[in-house]
Amino acid sequence: MIGTVCLRHLLISVLMAVLVRNAVAIEPVNPNLNDKARAVLNYLESIYGDRVLVGMNGDRETEKAIQISGKRPAIVNYDLCGWNSPTWGKSYTKVMDAKIEPILQRAKQGTIITMTFHWKNPANKDGTAWVKPPKGTGPFDMKAGTTPGTPEYKAVMEDLRRHGDYLQVFEDAGVPILFRPLHEIDGGWFWWTDAETPENTAELYRMIFNYYVKERKLDNLIWVYNAGVKCAGADPADPVEAIEHRKRYYPGDQYVDISGIDIYPSEHYGWKLPQESSYAKAFEIMRKVTPGKMLAFSEGAGIPDPDAMSETGPKWLYCLPWWADHRLNPKDWVDKTFNHPLMVTLDELPDWDAR
Repeated sequence: MIGTVCLRHLLISVLMAVLVRNAVAIEPVNPNLNDKARAVLNYLESIYGDRVLVGMNGDRETEKAIQISGKRPAIVNYDLCGWNSPTWGKSYTKVMDAKIEPILQRAKQGTIITMTFHWKNPANKDGTAWVKPPKGTGPFDMKAGTTPGTPEYKAVMEDLRRHGDYLQVFEDAGVPILFRPLHEIDGGWFWWTDAETPENTAELYRMIFNYYVKERKLDNLIWVYNAGVKCAGADPADPVEAIEHRKRYYPGDQYVDISGIDIYPSEHYGWKLPQESSYAKAFEIMRKVTPGKMLAFSEGAGIPDPDAMSETGPKWLYCLPWWADHRLNPKDWVDKTFNHPLMVTLDELPDWDAR
C-alpha cells in the first residue's frame, strides 16, 4: 500500500512537471513589450516547473518577512488604487502619489513588481471595489460599461485614463509590472463580476488591455489573468459545468501572459477547506481554464508547503501571501519557506538590465 501511494505521488509529480513545461516558450501578448519586461518574462519561463518565486504583499508585510527570515521576497505586490479614499479626491491622489517612490526603490533593488487593482465602482463617486455591504456600494451595469457612448463607458475610460497616468510613471522609469486587473475576476464580491453574462467581464478585461497596450503604449506591463477559487454563477456540484462557466470570464489567450488564482480558506472567498487541500484543486482548475499558461498562486493567506511542492507539486510560478506573521502564515512558516531551496528570493534574481 505504501509503495502504491509513493508511486502515485511520483506519477503526479512527473505529470505536473510535464504540464508546466508545456506552458513555456510563449510570446508575450504585447509584441512591443520592452526589453526589461521581456527579460523578466523570459526568466519566469526559464524557472517555471523547477523553482518557485516567493513574494509578499505591500511594504509593511514585506518588511516583516525580511525581519523574520533574513531574506527579501523576489516579488512584491502593490495596488493601483487608493483603497477607501474618496475617488480622485485629495486624499486619494495623496495615497497614490505616496506609492510611487517605494515601488521605484523596490524595482531598483531588482524586485519583481506585481500590481493588483481594487478599482472603485466607476459609476459611483463614493464607490468601492466591493458590491455587497458593509463595504460594498452596489453593482455596476457591465453591459453598459463596455458599450461605447454610454455614461458608464465614459466613466470607465476616465478611470482608466487617470490610473494609466500612474502606470506611465513606471513605464517611463523602466519598471516592468506584472499587472493583474479585475483580480478574482469570477468571485462575485467585486463589481466587475457579471455572473449572469461573464462575457461582459471578459470584454472589460479586453478593453483595459487594448487601452493600455494599443493606445497608451504601456510596454512595461506583463498581463496576469486572475481568478478566485469561488466562481459566481457556476454550479459547484457540477465540476464540468463549473469549468465551462469559468471559461466564459476568460478574455482569450492573446490577452494573457500568466494565469493566476487567489486562494483563501474562508467561506466567503474560498472553499472553507484547509489550505493545503486547496492548492492542487486550484492548480487543476486553472490548467483546464487557461491551458498552456504559466500558473501562479497570485494571492492568498499563506505559502504552500515547499516540501510538498518539491515532492508532488504543484509547483506554482510564484506564491504571494497577503500577510507575514499571521495565523495562516506564522513566523516559523515564513522563515522556513523563505529559506527553502525550492523558493527563489531576491538575492537569486538576475540583473534585469544585463539579460
